[in-house]
Amino acid sequence: MPVRYKTAARASWVTAETRNIGVGGAFIASTEPAPIGTTITVELKLTGSQQTFVLPAVVRWVAEDGGMGVQFVGVDVDILLELNDYFASL
Repeated sequence: MPVRYKTAARASWVTAETRNIGVGGAFIASTEPAPIGTTITVELKLTGSQQTFVLPAVVRWVAEDGGMGVQFVGVDVDILLELNDYFASL
C-alpha cells in the first residue's frame, strides 16, 4: 500500500510502500528510513476510499536493507476502528 511520511525535522513528504500494516503499526519500505525513536507523521489512503488518514507514529526499528518498523501512537479511536474494519475485510 502506498504511503508517505515526514518528520518534524524534514518538511517534505517521503513516498514509500508499507507492508504488514495493522492498527498498531506498519513496516514502511523506504530508502530513507528515519532513526529509531523519531516521531513521524504517516499519511495513507485505503483502497476504495477517498479519505486520507494521518497517523502519528514512532520509529521502533530500522532494517539493514532499508525500511523501518513504526508504531502508531495517539491515534483517534474512530480512526482505529475504521482501520480495523478495513484490515479485517482483507
